[in-house]
Amino acid sequence: MEKIALSVEEIANQGNYENAYTLILAERGGNRKLPVVIGISEAQAIAIELDGITPQRPLVYDFVFRFAQSFNIEVVESIITNVEKGIFYAEIVCRIPGASDDDIVRLDARTSDAVAIALKFRCPIYTYEVVLSKAGYVFDNPNYSVSKPNLEIMTDRELHEILQKAIEKEDYEFASVIRDEIQNRKK
Repeated sequence: MEKIALSVEEIANQGNYENAYTLILAERGGNRKLPVVIGISEAQAIAIELDGITPQRPLVYDFVFRFAQSFNIEVVESIITNVEKGIFYAEIVCRIPGASDDDIVRLDARTSDAVAIALKFRCPIYTYEVVLSKAGYVFDNPNYSVSKPNLEIMTDRELHEILQKAIEKEDYEFASVIRDEIQNRKK
């Protein structure tokens, strides 16, 4: 499968959920965005790395970075490999420089960890078309006016959040479609 490069665009607070944030990953050279709900500690670690801040005590990602350097392990890339029922799956691809391509190790990881590690190691973040087509949004303007996402793969929390955004934008037709999806899940 062909990999699609992503970049971290922003981390947004989830409003009603004080411990949840949305990590917005943007398709490089495209107009799709991949929103991933992450926890507060992961959001903080990613924000610290994006802002170039050095914490007083090392975070777990700092420890992993120093550990990998100590044992000459290279992090090649992070890949968001799949999304099922609103849950994203990722892997971190590692190798030892000088080893053959057959010696590459793929480590299962939470998407937030894979992104944080990629930022720490300054390596690329990728996904596949299947992930973007299931969970990606096309944002037409800077106010994040979305073209209709695939509601079936979203979590209940994500549905309620996007419902609130649709109501705020007075897109009542789309809000009714989201409401119907929520009601169908309750049956």
